Amino acid sequence: MNLIPAVILGLIFGSFFNVVIYRTPIALEAKIKGNVVSLLKQLAWPASFCPNCKNKISWFDNIPVLSWVFLQGKCRQCRSLIKIRYCLVELITATIFSYCYFKFGFSFEAFYWIVLFSILIVLFFIDAETFFLPDFLTIPLIIWGLLGSYLGMTNIAFYDSIIGGVAGFMVLYLFNLAYKLFRKIDGLGAGDFKLLSALGTLLSWTSLLPIMTLSSVLALMFVFLMSAFTRQKFQSTSIIPFGPFLILSYLFMYANSYIFKIF
Repeated sequence: MNLIPAVILGLIFGSFFNVVIYRTPIALEAKIKGNVVSLLKQLAWPASFCPNCKNKISWFDNIPVLSWVFLQGKCRQCRSLIKIRYCLVELITATIFSYCYFKFGFSFEAFYWIVLFSILIVLFFIDAETFFLPDFLTIPLIIWGLLGSYLGMTNIAFYDSIIGGVAGFMVLYLFNLAYKLFRKIDGLGAGDFKLLSALGTLLSWTSLLPIMTLSSVLALMFVFLMSAFTRQKFQSTSIIPFGPFLILSYLFMYANSYIFKIF
């Protein structure tokens, strides 16, 4: 099976996902401040540019992965650093496209999983960088999970998927409510509720406890490593994005169920 077209398509979409990751939080912040900005317009215009010097990026400097490597992760004009995230997103997306095509071939099932993993990639990096989990991604992900269950693609009974979605939202909502009553501040954002709801539709309600446990362990490990290597002290009021750890936990459970079958 020739994976080259899947790799190329994945790299192209990965480049577009980087645009979404960078520009979506800008549009959301503008909306919060009362400046209504069309997200579609924000994504379509202007052409790619360096965030530091604002110079337009030429097409030959915008080739997925290769341009970042050849430029050594720096802007050609101002030589400011370009985040390695751009290269990582393109490589991860190419890997996802290749995996889905290899596993499912040219089929609707491959399309289903490509869409699902693509949404998770974008949510992961947006939340990691800006603490946003946009509704226009989390809510469709809930619907996509229910659809996959209904069509038999996630191997989860539709009834369990519905319960998983409701329970996933409520468990974090109630946890945050209790935390807010005790500490007078939010411990989690509403985006986390919706993300766990989506993961509940994909894995059913029985997987919510493992996801929460693993996510919490990963978050604690992250805080420990950051404290150890950066000497940055995390206070009780310090915040970290929880979405990426929920997504990593889901990917682990997906791999366990569909790829490695560890347990």
